[in-house]
Amino acid sequence: MSIWSIIRKEVRYNLGNFVIGLVCIAMALGIVVGAITLLSAHDIKTERLVEAKERETREAMTKLEDDYRLMMRDMGHNVLVLHEEQSIEDLRMRGAPDTYMPEEYVFELSTGGIENLNHLFPILQERATWPEMEREVIFSGTMGQVPNFEKPQFLNDEGRYRNPIRETLQEGAIEVGFEIARVEDLSVGDTVTLFDEEFTIHRVHSRKGNEDDVTVWASLDKVQEWFDREGQINGILALECVCDFESFGMVEEEVRQILADTQVLEFGTILRARFEARARADEMHQSAVQQEQAYREQLGAQRAGLVRIMVPVVLLGAAVWIFFLILNNVKERQGEIAIMRTVGVGQGKIMGIFLVKAALMGVAGALIGYLAGMIGGAAWEGIPIWQAEFGRLISPALAGLVLIGAPVLAIIAGWIPAMKAAQVDPAVILREE
Repeated sequence: MSIWSIIRKEVRYNLGNFVIGLVCIAMALGIVVGAITLLSAHDIKTERLVEAKERETREAMTKLEDDYRLMMRDMGHNVLVLHEEQSIEDLRMRGAPDTYMPEEYVFELSTGGIENLNHLFPILQERATWPEMEREVIFSGTMGQVPNFEKPQFLNDEGRYRNPIRETLQEGAIEVGFEIARVEDLSVGDTVTLFDEEFTIHRVHSRKGNEDDVTVWASLDKVQEWFDREGQINGILALECVCDFESFGMVEEEVRQILADTQVLEFGTILRARFEARARADEMHQSAVQQEQAYREQLGAQRAGLVRIMVPVVLLGAAVWIFFLILNNVKERQGEIAIMRTVGVGQGKIMGIFLVKAALMGVAGALIGYLAGMIGGAAWEGIPIWQAEFGRLISPALAGLVLIGAPVLAIIAGWIPAMKAAQVDPAVILREE
């Protein structure tokens, strides 16, 4: 009878013992594989959570930037481009520039590829007396907003702004500041005479607390005509729309690359406040990402430490269990072993029967334990087998190690009982029985 026939009969005869050993190995390897899989699944889930946090941060930053862009648009212009010879002190004292530039400058900016300015608004401002009212005001002429062709996303099909800061003045219309309207008792729709021409008041501005309260807005060509400044302007208002904090303060350099003989005046602390608020929000979101990652890393380190302790303990426990199972089997079958020895079955064959049986336990237990450990470890971290991420957990190296290591561990655990079985003295056993 071949050794395989004997083993087959032995397993069938003592199936309970074989199943107990198989379950023992499967449980041990299931725990080991499950723990290792859990660590890998933890890393994958950490990566997924961090990516989700970063995506959430990017979305929040995009929305925040868009909110700031709309806020800045609604608050009006925050940059004034002047001729380089314009004295800022004189500008503060007079309330209007007194150095002039060609009107074409605004078109050079709009087509020059400038990235950080939007809503270009050429102006000609003059402080003078309104003859008919006999009061000094600031006259501000403009042709309306000139589009920045570097920002086509803000323009309609006609090349104009979809959401302009200020509507273009129609022919025969003017706008007046709050103080002028209050003192002269003017309202929207009233007709006034200005330089011997009649105009309709299109808008009365709200109180600003600055030069706007004593300003009259008219079309650029009218103001140029009144003050003999055809083809000239003395300023270009614009909205600084820097989209990243690092490029703050780079507007003047960018403008001067296109218009070399100009200077840029940025007014209002809203620019700095905007960027600082954005930086704080970005820092808050990044901190949330880092905290999540740190927590996951700490949890992963704790689990890894537990696995390092648990794996050898579990494997040792499985080996001891197999040892006693086979030792008990040897004691129960001493009579049969003695008979086999008397009919000429050698020690090597006797020993091989028990070791091959142990190896079969190891192989079967490894298959069951590996599959159970993989599924259990992944499920513990919330990665079911039908998700694509489960495929990333499959490790050929781990599978090979388990399928080879389990039968080897079973053979080592059963070596001493198998040797004891092979060394049985048939005469002593048969005499006792």
